[in-house]
Amino acid sequence: MAVALAVSLDAPKLAAKLDVTGIPAGATTLTISRRSPSGSDAGVRGAVGRAVSGTTFSIRDYELPLDTTVTYTVTVYQGSTVVGTASAIFSISYGLCEAWLVDLARPTNSLQVLIESMNELDYPVPSGIHRVLDRRAPVVVALAAWTPETELIVLTETLDERDQARYLLGSGYPFLLRTTPSPGVGNMYLAPSEFVEERFLTLGAAPDRRFRISCVQVERPDPGIYVPLAPNTYANVKSTFATYAALKAGVANYDALAYTYPAGVTNPNPPWPPDDV
Repeated sequence: MAVALAVSLDAPKLAAKLDVTGIPAGATTLTISRRSPSGSDAGVRGAVGRAVSGTTFSIRDYELPLDTTVTYTVTVYQGSTVVGTASAIFSISYGLCEAWLVDLARPTNSLQVLIESMNELDYPVPSGIHRVLDRRAPVVVALAAWTPETELIVLTETLDERDQARYLLGSGYPFLLRTTPSPGVGNMYLAPSEFVEERFLTLGAAPDRRFRISCVQVERPDPGIYVPLAPNTYANVKSTFATYAALKAGVANYDALAYTYPAGVTNPNPPWPPDDV
């Protein structure tokens, strides 16, 4: 059976679910890449040089640009020898004003937010300016401009969204600002240096928050280093299934188990910091 790649929408976080089948016996690793219309290739996070066993493999791409047609390609290796490859075209039609903040470390913590402003991009230029006696113009030594700094201001509406934003911005990881191309952003990777949480409604009990995020644009973090974690935990599995037989009867496969949330929970992260101690 030849290697095949199927792509479908994983709706909760607008991710692409990638299912590889027909992996040959003896295959050791696979890599899935995503090619954008610009011709740029990006490795799918968690699927670059990934060890494989068995004939199937599944993963989610939470960083797929919105309203953009891309081509996914899977390459299967036995050692350094290519033993199978397949491609599939996919796009997500979005068309909404809201943007996404994508948590690269825990992508199921990603959340939809409304951008209030991101008015300017400040590009520092490393330079030395030297004034010389008896010379009107200075001597300038300069290097290429650095990536821009900016202040991103977003709004959250619920306490769950507030907790998600705190967790995402306070983790120390870069995050992805994911929008449709029409606002002129598309996909932008940002590293926060500071963020301010603000109550902007006079009613004290209102859950709405404004987050003012000081950040700098960074290159896309290496997909082989920042590997996403599935939301389910061993503690939740243990509390949900009394025996291994019940576990096997209750879920179809490992992928279904890994992406099953605890009962009644849509955000797997605890409040950060805790507010009940």
